[in-house]
Amino acid sequence: MTPAWIVATALFVGAILFVFWTNRTRGTDYTVCPLQLAFGLPCPLCGGTTATFRLVLGDFAGAWRSNPLVATAIPLVLAWTVLWLGFGIKVETTLPSPAVATSILLLLALNWAFVLAG
Repeated sequence: MTPAWIVATALFVGAILFVFWTNRTRGTDYTVCPLQLAFGLPCPLCGGTTATFRLVLGDFAGAWRSNPLVATAIPLVLAWTVLWLGFGIKVETTLPSPAVATSILLLLALNWAFVLAG
């Protein structure tokens, strides 16, 4: 794991905690989505901050309702990081790069349809 990965993770966690604290203490519903702020249209990851909050609080069903992709990805990335840092097990895919890119785009499109429908 590179130092840049560790710094990026720490900054992400810090930003999530700051937004969580701001929304809780001031009763706001702050969003960090530039697409939502500019056009009022939610992006495929909208609801991700809320899903993260709900995961931290143990509300897995609420996290899934907020954003299923984020609610699934965060525990998977956390498990992957623990395996890599804690046990030295590096989990990698054997799929070719085009298949991985296609899968990611398909998941984003399905998740965006879910977010727009909600």
